[in-house]
Amino acid sequence: MPKGWKRVAESADNEAFRTPEIGEALAAALKQDCRAEVSTQFLHDFCAICLKQEGCLFKDQSGADLDNFRESALDLRFSVLEQSVLEHAIQLSGKGESGVVLGVKALADALAVRAAAGARQVEEHYCRESTVPRARRVRERIEQAIGHVPVQSLARQILKLDPRPAGRHSVKRRGLDDGVEL
Repeated sequence: MPKGWKRVAESADNEAFRTPEIGEALAAALKQDCRAEVSTQFLHDFCAICLKQEGCLFKDQSGADLDNFRESALDLRFSVLEQSVLEHAIQLSGKGESGVVLGVKALADALAVRAAAGARQVEEHYCRESTVPRARRVRERIEQAIGHVPVQSLARQILKLDPRPAGRHSVKRRGLDDGVEL
């Protein structure tokens, strides 16, 4: 498991962490996944396609542009996360979305799918290393935390549409003296 997902698993396994705190660790893990798997060239090209439609009167072209971009993916060998973003964008384009909204929604949907897959990955790890009830409890806590992750704003940050928020690291609780947040 990547470092970010280990932190998510540790947070979900520790009852001292509340759901929003697990959500913060989850958001950090998703950002880490994007940094590792989504190239800056992909983001640049994807944003260019989405922004090209922003000022157009006829928004039908975005679907064709995305299809052409997907065809070039065979040569460029996109990562799984990049392919997921592109597939979500094509689906949303078919439903009439375009412009920046299309890009943000597509990336947010891909991040939500990645978060659910990460929860299953953590559960599988805990099934091998621990007990099945503990694994289910950890997965359930992660799934609850997914609802607390602002995937839309996270997508806007990754696409560099919003400024980055001030960095805030989660506090690691190790003993009774650390206590819970009041």
